[in-house]
Amino acid sequence: MNTDHESCEEKHESQPETEYSTIKSIKLMKCTIRDPNQQVLVLENGVLKAVPDKGTTTPETFYISTSQLSTTSIKKENHIFLAVSKGELCLHCDTVKDPEHPSLQLKKKNIKELNSLNSKESLPFTFLKEQIGSYFTLESAANHGYFIYTSNIPRQPVGVTKDLGKEKNTQFEFENISVNLSVVQDGVYKLTMAKPCMTMEL
Repeated sequence: MNTDHESCEEKHESQPETEYSTIKSIKLMKCTIRDPNQQVLVLENGVLKAVPDKGTTTPETFYISTSQLSTTSIKKENHIFLAVSKGELCLHCDTVKDPEHPSLQLKKKNIKELNSLNSKESLPFTFLKEQIGSYFTLESAANHGYFIYTSNIPRQPVGVTKDLGKEKNTQFEFENISVNLSVVQDGVYKLTMAKPCMTMEL
Protein backbone atom coordinates (compact mmCIF):
# COMPACT_ATOMS: atom_id res chain seq x y z
CA MET A 1 0.00 0.00 0.00
CA ASN A 2 1.36 3.41 -0.98
CA THR A 3 1.63 6.21 1.54
CA ASP A 4 -0.12 9.50 0.82
CA HIS A 5 3.23 11.01 -0.16
CA GLU A 6 4.01 8.22 -2.63
CA SER A 7 0.53 8.37 -4.15
CA CYS A 8 0.82 12.11 -4.59
CA GLU A 9 4.17 11.78 -6.37
CA GLU A 10 2.71 9.30 -8.82
CA LYS A 11 -0.14 11.66 -9.71
CA HIS A 12 2.29 14.51 -10.08
CA GLU A 13 4.40 12.60 -12.59
CA SER A 14 1.50 11.19 -14.57
CA GLN A 15 -0.54 14.38 -14.94
CA PRO A 16 0.58 16.84 -17.65
CA GLU A 17 0.53 20.55 -16.93
CA THR A 18 -2.39 22.50 -18.39
CA GLU A 19 -2.63 26.09 -19.59
CA TYR A 20 -3.61 26.99 -16.02
CA SER A 21 -0.84 24.94 -14.42
CA THR A 22 1.87 27.60 -14.25
CA ILE A 23 1.08 31.05 -12.92
CA LYS A 24 4.02 33.38 -12.44
CA SER A 25 4.50 36.42 -10.23
CA ILE A 26 1.24 36.32 -8.30
CA LYS A 27 1.11 39.61 -6.39
CA LEU A 28 -1.37 40.54 -3.70
CA MET A 29 -2.00 44.15 -2.71
CA LYS A 30 -3.38 45.11 0.68
CA CYS A 31 -5.65 48.13 0.93
CA THR A 32 -8.76 49.60 2.52
CA ILE A 33 -11.79 50.81 0.55
CA ARG A 34 -13.97 53.87 1.15
CA ASP A 35 -16.86 55.50 -0.71
CA PRO A 36 -17.45 59.22 -1.49
CA ASN A 37 -19.48 59.59 1.74
CA GLN A 38 -16.36 58.72 3.76
CA GLN A 39 -17.76 55.35 4.70
CA VAL A 40 -15.23 52.53 4.97
CA LEU A 41 -15.93 48.86 4.34
CA VAL A 42 -15.81 46.59 7.39
CA LEU A 43 -16.57 42.94 8.07
CA GLU A 44 -19.15 42.39 10.81
CA ASN A 45 -20.24 38.85 11.71
CA GLY A 46 -19.36 37.63 8.23
CA VAL A 47 -21.22 40.48 6.48
CA LEU A 48 -19.46 43.22 4.50
CA LYS A 49 -20.87 46.63 5.49
CA ALA A 50 -20.17 50.33 4.92
CA VAL A 51 -19.81 52.40 8.10
CA PRO A 52 -18.83 56.05 8.72
CA ASP A 53 -15.11 56.54 9.31
CA LYS A 54 -15.05 58.24 12.71
CA GLY A 55 -11.36 57.79 13.39
CA THR A 56 -11.87 54.87 15.76
CA THR A 57 -13.25 52.62 13.01
CA THR A 58 -10.95 49.84 11.81
CA PRO A 59 -11.56 49.26 8.08
CA GLU A 60 -11.39 45.75 6.70
CA THR A 61 -8.16 44.89 4.89
CA PHE A 62 -8.79 43.85 1.30
CA TYR A 63 -6.44 41.55 -0.57
CA ILE A 64 -6.46 42.23 -4.32
CA SER A 65 -4.83 40.32 -7.16
CA THR A 66 -5.02 40.48 -10.95
CA SER A 67 -7.15 37.85 -12.63
CA GLN A 68 -5.67 35.95 -15.58
CA LEU A 69 -9.10 36.12 -17.22
CA SER A 70 -9.00 38.44 -20.25
CA THR A 71 -11.17 39.58 -23.12
CA THR A 72 -10.37 41.27 -26.40
CA SER A 73 -12.00 44.53 -25.31
CA ILE A 74 -10.82 44.87 -21.70
CA LYS A 75 -7.26 45.03 -20.43
CA LYS A 76 -6.24 42.06 -18.31
CA GLU A 77 -4.98 44.26 -15.46
CA ASN A 78 -8.53 45.61 -15.03
CA HIS A 79 -9.77 42.13 -14.10
CA ILE A 80 -9.26 41.67 -10.37
CA PHE A 81 -10.10 39.37 -7.48
CA LEU A 82 -10.95 40.80 -4.05
CA ALA A 83 -10.83 39.02 -0.70
CA VAL A 84 -11.17 39.80 3.00
CA SER A 85 -10.41 37.92 6.22
CA LYS A 86 -6.68 37.59 5.43
CA GLY A 87 -7.45 36.54 1.86
CA GLU A 88 -9.60 33.56 2.92
CA LEU A 89 -13.04 34.97 1.95
CA CYS A 90 -13.41 36.04 -1.69
CA LEU A 91 -16.02 38.37 -3.14
CA HIS A 92 -18.27 36.37 -5.47
CA CYS A 93 -21.21 37.16 -7.75
CA ASP A 94 -23.04 34.23 -9.38
CA THR A 95 -24.08 34.52 -13.03
CA VAL A 96 -27.85 35.03 -13.33
CA LYS A 97 -30.29 35.83 -16.12
CA ASP A 98 -33.02 38.49 -16.11
CA PRO A 99 -35.30 38.97 -14.28
CA GLU A 100 -33.16 37.48 -11.50
CA HIS A 101 -30.95 39.82 -9.50
CA PRO A 102 -27.39 38.72 -8.65
CA SER A 103 -26.13 39.05 -5.09
CA LEU A 104 -22.70 39.77 -3.66
CA GLN A 105 -21.42 36.94 -1.49
CA LEU A 106 -18.30 35.97 0.42
CA LYS A 107 -17.05 32.53 -0.58
CA LYS A 108 -14.59 30.58 1.56
CA LYS A 109 -11.73 30.33 -0.93
CA ASN A 110 -8.12 31.48 -0.69
CA ILE A 111 -7.50 34.28 -3.19
CA LYS A 112 -4.14 32.73 -4.15
CA GLU A 113 -5.99 29.70 -5.56
CA LEU A 114 -8.36 31.56 -7.89
CA ASN A 115 -6.05 31.76 -10.90
CA SER A 116 -5.76 27.97 -10.89
CA LEU A 117 -9.48 27.77 -11.78
CA ASN A 118 -10.69 27.65 -15.37
CA SER A 119 -12.40 30.67 -16.93
CA LYS A 120 -15.94 29.55 -16.12
CA GLU A 121 -15.09 28.85 -12.48
CA SER A 122 -13.15 32.09 -11.94
CA LEU A 123 -15.66 34.37 -13.69
CA PRO A 124 -17.98 34.88 -10.63
CA PHE A 125 -14.93 35.93 -8.56
CA THR A 126 -13.79 38.46 -11.17
CA PHE A 127 -14.58 42.19 -11.11
CA LEU A 128 -13.75 44.89 -13.65
CA LYS A 129 -11.98 47.84 -12.04
CA GLU A 130 -12.47 51.04 -14.06
CA GLN A 131 -11.25 54.51 -13.13
CA ILE A 132 -13.61 57.50 -13.13
CA GLY A 133 -11.69 60.61 -12.10
CA SER A 134 -10.08 59.86 -8.74
CA TYR A 135 -12.50 57.00 -8.01
CA PHE A 136 -12.99 53.46 -9.28
CA THR A 137 -16.02 51.32 -10.07
CA LEU A 138 -16.17 47.55 -9.60
CA GLU A 139 -18.38 45.77 -12.14
CA SER A 140 -19.24 42.08 -11.91
CA ALA A 141 -17.56 40.25 -14.80
CA ALA A 142 -20.25 37.57 -14.57
CA ASN A 143 -23.11 40.10 -14.71
CA HIS A 144 -22.25 43.08 -16.89
CA GLY A 145 -24.01 46.26 -15.81
CA TYR A 146 -24.06 45.27 -12.12
CA PHE A 147 -21.70 47.22 -9.86
CA ILE A 148 -20.64 46.85 -6.24
CA TYR A 149 -22.36 49.58 -4.23
CA THR A 150 -22.79 51.02 -0.75
CA SER A 151 -25.94 52.61 0.64
CA ASN A 152 -26.17 56.20 1.87
CA ILE A 153 -27.71 54.73 5.03
CA PRO A 154 -24.86 53.74 7.39
CA ARG A 155 -24.13 50.15 8.41
CA GLN A 156 -25.98 48.59 5.47
CA PRO A 157 -24.60 45.50 3.69
CA VAL A 158 -22.56 46.01 0.54
CA GLY A 159 -24.28 44.65 -2.57
CA VAL A 160 -24.45 44.84 -6.36
CA THR A 161 -26.85 46.97 -8.40
CA LYS A 162 -27.57 48.11 -11.94
CA ASP A 163 -29.52 51.14 -10.68
CA LEU A 164 -26.90 53.85 -10.74
CA GLY A 165 -27.78 57.04 -8.89
CA LYS A 166 -27.29 59.21 -5.83
CA GLU A 167 -28.89 56.74 -3.41
CA LYS A 168 -26.34 54.05 -4.21
CA ASN A 169 -22.60 54.73 -4.26
CA THR A 170 -20.75 52.76 -6.93
CA GLN A 171 -17.47 54.68 -6.81
CA PHE A 172 -14.64 53.88 -4.40
CA GLU A 173 -11.17 54.91 -3.29
CA PHE A 174 -8.47 52.30 -2.71
CA GLU A 175 -5.97 53.25 -0.02
CA ASN A 176 -2.74 51.27 0.34
CA ILE A 177 -2.14 50.29 3.95
CA SER A 178 1.65 50.47 3.65
CA VAL A 179 4.20 50.53 0.87
CA ASN A 180 6.07 47.75 2.65
CA LEU A 181 2.95 45.60 2.77
CA SER A 182 1.66 46.27 -0.74
CA VAL A 183 3.15 43.01 -2.03
CA VAL A 184 2.65 40.09 0.30
CA GLN A 185 3.25 37.31 -2.21
CA ASP A 186 5.59 37.26 -5.19
CA GLY A 187 6.53 33.79 -6.36
CA VAL A 188 6.02 31.08 -8.91
CA TYR A 189 3.10 28.71 -8.49
CA LYS A 190 3.45 25.30 -10.08
CA LEU A 191 0.05 23.65 -10.19
CA THR A 192 -0.83 20.26 -11.60
CA MET A 193 -4.22 18.67 -12.12
CA ALA A 194 -3.60 16.65 -8.95
CA LYS A 195 -4.54 19.30 -6.38
CA PRO A 196 -2.80 17.66 -3.37
CA CYS A 197 0.50 18.03 -5.25
CA MET A 198 0.36 21.83 -5.49
CA THR A 199 3.75 23.30 -4.65
CA MET A 200 4.94 26.86 -4.23
CA GLU A 201 8.39 28.27 -4.83
CA LEU A 202 9.33 31.65 -3.37
